[in-house]
Amino acid sequence: MRKRLFPILLVVAVAGSVHPGHASDGPAVSLTVAGDQQVLYEWNRQRCDDEQIPDSPARAFRRADGEIVLIATHRTNWALIGSDFASLRPSCETLLRGTDYPAGTGKLWIQATYTYDGKNVAALVSQDLAIESRQAGCDPAGRIGKCWLNKILAARSSDMGRSFDLFAPKDRVVVSLSDRYPEGADRRYGAFTTTNIVRKDDAFYTIVYMQGSDQAASGNCLFRTSDPMDAGGWRALSLTGFDVDVKSDEDARRCVKLPHLGFEARSLAYSAKHGVWIAVLAGRFQLAGDDRPVAGFYASTSPDLKAWSKVARIMRAPIKPREERPDQYWYYPSLIDPDSTSANFDTIDGDTAVLLFTVGHLRNGRGTMNRDLQYVPVRLEASVP
Repeated sequence: MRKRLFPILLVVAVAGSVHPGHASDGPAVSLTVAGDQQVLYEWNRQRCDDEQIPDSPARAFRRADGEIVLIATHRTNWALIGSDFASLRPSCETLLRGTDYPAGTGKLWIQATYTYDGKNVAALVSQDLAIESRQAGCDPAGRIGKCWLNKILAARSSDMGRSFDLFAPKDRVVVSLSDRYPEGADRRYGAFTTTNIVRKDDAFYTIVYMQGSDQAASGNCLFRTSDPMDAGGWRALSLTGFDVDVKSDEDARRCVKLPHLGFEARSLAYSAKHGVWIAVLAGRFQLAGDDRPVAGFYASTSPDLKAWSKVARIMRAPIKPREERPDQYWYYPSLIDPDSTSANFDTIDGDTAVLLFTVGHLRNGRGTMNRDLQYVPVRLEASVP
């Protein structure tokens, strides 16, 4: 038996199955941190270059040679590699970058990975087309948020994740609301983030957050495929099943918006012991006993990835610069069991896990490239209804 790397505390309640998209009435999830905050990657000391920052939720998989690859990446797409979590160290190799493709490809962030064999790795990639939208004439004044167009693309690796390539242009788009930023829009628009890819029975799932033209087209939607290596196989859950190939704003309206996940769902993990899926997110929620919404990291559970419980707070966290703390802000939470027997770290096999997140350091109230990847240990316990 491998030695547990971290001590921990997290409380999970099991909810019954309900109609897709409806909220669970089961007990709320309570998460209590049981250890000190630790640094996994320190930008000031360990970076290969200034662009090597943790700017996306952490994802992990095991290579065919037994090494662990942990990706929490920026637009240059880099990774931490080690024989176990305790030995993870940054690699100076670039996995994927938009500048290696023709003009107009945009900036690329690897958001999810999945491998069957540790050699061939599928990836979902967030594509930022804000610069391209401005070059096409959108908002010359450059107001923040306006002109930001985003899609989810497919990529793959055949060398154990050392490098990734986008699929051919005709095959690479997985989720898109439009090829152009809408005229008259005043905020970001498109498909922005995905959770990691997880396996349930004989299918594979991810949650994609979309921001469309209105509330009906915006929110977290559950996607399924029979093979993550097939870029064209992903379909969103609607009221009639997994039958929506989201390529337009109207398609986005048809997908079921998952309940209680009011902000971007950042990661998924299955607790085998408790029989529930756990989603984590950053946001502000007003829970029982709060006199106002509280910024922090939160969790929700589901028996089937469709019906989600009300969130419970894992920990308070300064999630927006200059509002909760003058020197730091924390974001991109993800829940991973370092001792998971899954090659894709999508399961929590015992009572332990770690909550990883990015810590951004401010200087005189302004953002910097100084960002670290940190974690706190947590422990799973079933609450009593």
